[in-house]
Amino acid sequence: MSETDRDTPVEAPLNAALKPTNETVYDTTRVTPAPIDTASAKEGEGEGWPVVWLVIVALCVLVTIYIVVG
Repeated sequence: MSETDRDTPVEAPLNAALKPTNETVYDTTRVTPAPIDTASAKEGEGEGWPVVWLVIVALCVLVTIYIVVG
C-alpha cells in the first residue's frame, strides 16, 4: 500500500449511524381524533397508586432506618 492510497478519502462515513436514510412522509390528508379522545381510562381509575407508592416509600424508609441504626 502506498502513501497516497492511504491519504485518499473513503466514501464511507466515519460513523455508521450517520449514513443517509430515507425520510418518512406521513399522510396529512386524513384527520384522526386527538389522543385524549381515544384514551380508555375510566373515571377514578388509577387513583389508588399514590397510596401504594406512599406505603412502599414508608416501608423503604423504615427498613433504611433499621439498617442504619441497628
